[in-house]
Amino acid sequence: MTAVRYQIDIIWGERDRLSGRTVHYLIIDNLEAPEIEREGVLVLLGAKKDSSRARQQAIELVRTLWEEERLPEERFANGITEESIVSISQKTENPKLTPVEQGAVELCELLALQVSYQQACVDAAPLVPVVRAVVEEERALSAEELEIAKDKKTAKILQKVAAASADLSRFREAMSGNAKLILEVIQPDSSGDVAVKKSDSLG
Repeated sequence: MTAVRYQIDIIWGERDRLSGRTVHYLIIDNLEAPEIEREGVLVLLGAKKDSSRARQQAIELVRTLWEEERLPEERFANGITEESIVSISQKTENPKLTPVEQGAVELCELLALQVSYQQACVDAAPLVPVVRAVVEEERALSAEELEIAKDKKTAKILQKVAAASADLSRFREAMSGNAKLILEVIQPDSSGDVAVKKSDSLG
């Protein structure tokens, strides 16, 4: 496989507090550069949907990080314009996407699936004693466990965690590998600030 020089930084902002949704923007550094040499920033921004206001927030966030020297100083030498920012869908399958853009799309989807899987596991955690009782211990359920087993929500929760696990596994197997083109990751630290980490530190 031919080596490429793409590099993307990822900025993961907070989810929209009301909807819990995020929109995804790819901000290209220099549109005049050959596609194989383009660099940019992927912004995951808390918002209900793509809008001019959300785009402006994404641009301002990138500008602020650049001014604070959180991004390479050589970035955005020609400024950031409306043409520089592109809204991308988590599930877009566009053959015209460059490898780095496809990697960004795949990474967004992978993150979303990982979140869904872990949340499903959290929801299913209270059911572990019941599942263990019938699967491993093969014992009779207590009165409390019996009520949990009869609850219609129990089956839905177990089906949800199984589906989330399967979706995550299938997507990982189908990934193109372009997400690995990302060399630096910017993510909030424990204080909610933005910290820079190398991709090999994410394990």
